[in-house]
Amino acid sequence: MATKELSTFDAFRQARLYDVGFIVITDAARPPIVHKLNGPCISAEKFKTKVMLGESSTGKYYLVDSVAGALSEFRASACKLCKPQRPDKEIWKSQLR
Repeated sequence: MATKELSTFDAFRQARLYDVGFIVITDAARPPIVHKLNGPCISAEKFKTKVMLGESSTGKYYLVDSVAGALSEFRASACKLCKPQRPDKEIWKSQLR
């Protein structure tokens, strides 16, 4: 998967439904941050405010395939709340079996 800008609500919704990849949020006020696609800090309301109502003037949302890709392409830092570099708990359980 290549990097894809999420410029419509439908694209954002589809990305979250497929749950494959990570989201990078760019912002005019701070450096880019990479998040888990369905992490607690990603919400439809925040997307609508920044991308749709703000017409992407203060920042954009991008779908990327890996944390490493986000770090190199956007020079993004990892979110300290959702910690995208850590696997989900379900993945840990499946690896133990």
